[in-house]
Amino acid sequence: MNGVKKLKSESTELPDCVISHIFSMLSLKNLVKTSALSKQWYREWGFRKDLNFDLQNLFDFNTIPDLPITLPLFQRFQCQFATRFDYFMQKYPGVIIRSIRVNFPLGADHTYAIDRLIRKGLVKGANRIELLFVNETDFQINQFRFVFPFLFGSNSLTYLHLQNCCIEATMDFSGLKNLRTLVLHQVPVKQNILQDLCLNCIHLENFTLNECTFISDLRITSSMLLHLNINCGRIITNRNIDIIAPKLLSIEYSSDCFYHLRIVNIKAHMLSKFSYRSINIFNIGDFSGLKNVTTIVFDGIRECLQCHVVSHLFSKCLQLEDVTFKECNIKCDMKIIGAKLCRLRIIDCPYKNHCSYKIDIDALNLSSFEYMGHTFMRPIISLKAPKLSKVFWDVGPRMEDIYNFDTIARLHLLQDLTMNMGRPQISELKKDLVRFQHLTQLKLFIVGAYKPDMDYFWILDIAMASPRLKTLSLTIQNEHTEISHMVESQRQRREYVRFIHNGLKYVELHGCVCSIDVIELASHLLRSATLLKQITLSSCHNYYIGAGRWNMDSHGCCWFERNVIHEHLKDEVNEHCQLIIL
Repeated sequence: MNGVKKLKSESTELPDCVISHIFSMLSLKNLVKTSALSKQWYREWGFRKDLNFDLQNLFDFNTIPDLPITLPLFQRFQCQFATRFDYFMQKYPGVIIRSIRVNFPLGADHTYAIDRLIRKGLVKGANRIELLFVNETDFQINQFRFVFPFLFGSNSLTYLHLQNCCIEATMDFSGLKNLRTLVLHQVPVKQNILQDLCLNCIHLENFTLNECTFISDLRITSSMLLHLNINCGRIITNRNIDIIAPKLLSIEYSSDCFYHLRIVNIKAHMLSKFSYRSINIFNIGDFSGLKNVTTIVFDGIRECLQCHVVSHLFSKCLQLEDVTFKECNIKCDMKIIGAKLCRLRIIDCPYKNHCSYKIDIDALNLSSFEYMGHTFMRPIISLKAPKLSKVFWDVGPRMEDIYNFDTIARLHLLQDLTMNMGRPQISELKKDLVRFQHLTQLKLFIVGAYKPDMDYFWILDIAMASPRLKTLSLTIQNEHTEISHMVESQRQRREYVRFIHNGLKYVELHGCVCSIDVIELASHLLRSATLLKQITLSSCHNYYIGAGRWNMDSHGCCWFERNVIHEHLKDEVNEHCQLIIL
């Protein structure tokens, strides 16, 4: 409240737009208090169009407190919460409400306040409502029953999110004709409700079922649905679902248990993207429903990938362009043949009994390939992909894992290479890396124990062998970095007189960049890369781990001294290049 009083004393000369912006950052509790300080501000708080009712807004807590641990105190706190947002809505002077969000474990006992909240919100034009009654306590709460007879007729509601409540069987969905997005989270669902919903929500485009209890088999029939997301979570069920949606573009399905919703039939001829995360594959009744899919992701399958997925996938889904296998079991040799396949990712897939199997890939149009294997056993990979230009390859931490890289080393037309490697492998790998004459982008992540006799001049050799190289990124993770800094700070910088490059424009150095050998590398790049525009040094570990994921570890260097790096490099920077030290 002191901050509000201070605002009064200092804001008499502020423009109205500035005052409105300041009010937009106040909690709802303090927002109401401003009306008592000035007649000018009496209706100012009515300009808040997005109403978010949670503990921080209604009780002005700086941190979220623990809820009461006894049932009587918890029920009293529930009533206090409901009373506060009910009073707010009764006094709210605004003409327009854009969105309403309630995030607190309320239930059937608070129907009076919830109904009034939504009724007034719809009257004032709310297009987004979120009722998040998530219950993370040990207390049993009678679920709020979503009926709302005032939804009859037209309204502006386009987004509705319901969590931990019930939809009444008598619910009339005719008032939701403008609804575009519906999210049901921890809501009991049965066919008659789903049928009425699909029939009346004629503009529904995005539908999510998240950890819902399925009381019966389901049939989703919608002429306008574009995106469907089904997350069974840990809910144990044994139900079937049919999906009939002629305009459906994507399906995301996930489950954390063995018994869950089984997709029996898919009739969606425009379906182009399918994502499936589950321990088994039998929940897809027939791959024929995916025949037009171009992008597909399989995650966490514990059945044999070749027998239950690959053998059917590439024979029935002939339009596939983008395929990802992530953390799926490989139990036998695998053969992938895809005439239209352009992008393939095999990430963190373990092998049964630690046996090394073969993966044969025959894809004439394959342009991008990502591989990150199991820690202890890696397959023998053969590639028939003449158009392959982009590769992510995790070599693995052990010296014996290096043999497989020969498959990639033969791809002389490679333009974009990202590699994760161990420090002991550098002596062998640098012999192959100088063979890529068409590289335009190179990203390396190196991890391992520090060695005083090792430098990074071999990276300059790779750059000189790749005259088209435009972008170079190096992330270094040293073990015992305090030793590397202590030892190297005492020695003289070394020179590498042969290096010159006329194409390199951008360089990024991440991780342990305080060591002298990294500063030596940066110095040579600044002096001899004639077109260099920018070089960035950062102590954060920033490296790719496959399937669109990045590791952004903020604790990369044991003692990052910006001034030390600047003193070493400031005289090397010319007027055309920018030195950035983060």
